Amino acid sequence: HVQGQPPLMTMGLVLSVFWVSSPTLRKRLRDASQMAAEAEKIKVVKAAEAAADAAQLQGEGIARQRRAIIDGLRDSITHGSSETLSTEKISELLLITQYFETLRDIAASNKSSTVFLPNGPGAVNDVATQIRNGMLTGAAGAPDQYRM
Repeated sequence: HVQGQPPLMTMGLVLSVFWVSSPTLRKRLRDASQMAAEAEKIKVVKAAEAAADAAQLQGEGIARQRRAIIDGLRDSITHGSSETLSTEKISELLLITQYFETLRDIAASNKSSTVFLPNGPGAVNDVATQIRNGMLTGAAGAPDQYRM
């Protein structure tokens, strides 16, 4: 051992000298570092894919729920009659349903305190018209893949 230094300190110096002079060891450490980085990348990608799958499934569930709501509304309105609802009326029912769902979500949030609602005789029709116009205005400025 080196004079004046404890034996473990000398061992550390010997290992340091060995590391600096060993290209094989440096290559293995570099390869291990690259593999660890690649494993982290795979974890991040898989987590993102899982989040995307969860969002897609949630969207499909919401779409089925709304379809069931629309079917239920259509059946309850036309029950016992030969009347059928137009696509426009069904769309209006969906918009109104979404409007009320939004109001429910706003009311359930503890971050909101006041919501102003129209309450006149034609309020629901006015709301449906405003929502439809807003969506059409938004779709007019959107790229082709997002148009309604």
